[in-house]
Amino acid sequence: MKPCIMVLASVVILTVPAVTQSACRQAPASVVEHHEAFTIYSLSLPSRSGTLLARALIPHANRSAGAVVFSFSTLVASEPERLVEMMPVATELAKRGRATIVMQRTLTWPAVDQSVGKMQSAVLCAEQWLSTHANAESEDWAFVGPESDVPTFDQLHAAGDTTSMTFNWGFSLGEPNAPNDDTQNVLRDGSQHLLLGLTSGPWPNP
Repeated sequence: MKPCIMVLASVVILTVPAVTQSACRQAPASVVEHHEAFTIYSLSLPSRSGTLLARALIPHANRSAGAVVFSFSTLVASEPERLVEMMPVATELAKRGRATIVMQRTLTWPAVDQSVGKMQSAVLCAEQWLSTHANAESEDWAFVGPESDVPTFDQLHAAGDTTSMTFNWGFSLGEPNAPNDDTQNVLRDGSQHLLLGLTSGPWPNP
């Protein structure tokens, strides 16, 4: 299954971000753990509901690399019962030089969480924080989570930002009625399926 590609032309209706670009870029963060190849930060992102907690994994490498935003931290299935965490995937990506953010949020399946489709501005905020604090390549972004929560380029431009992200693609999980959704595969095979998809994705040539 090929992930959904998002390009500059967007047919999604524009919605104005709920928080400012500067508030997202300057969101407070504190060090949680130091590792040889990366550092983990805890941060509080502004959102419509007040504050959204997240973990950011920033590689120490100076070379320009891409970035991945996980719009959720845990995928929980009820039929049969299964739980898949995103932090192990984010950790492996950080070891390989890719900056990541994991937003603290639980997705449920097959019942769909009420937050699905309402997180675009929060996910955009996470992208802006990561683009400010990591050496992320603007043409190399991936978003993991419900497809309807991926921010549009119109939203990015409405926030006054036209440079931090110029290309992205999505690995759809937890999206109801989506023909290219990979939720069942991840629940069956675990985080390795997701890691394989992210490390073999359609990254643009430098």
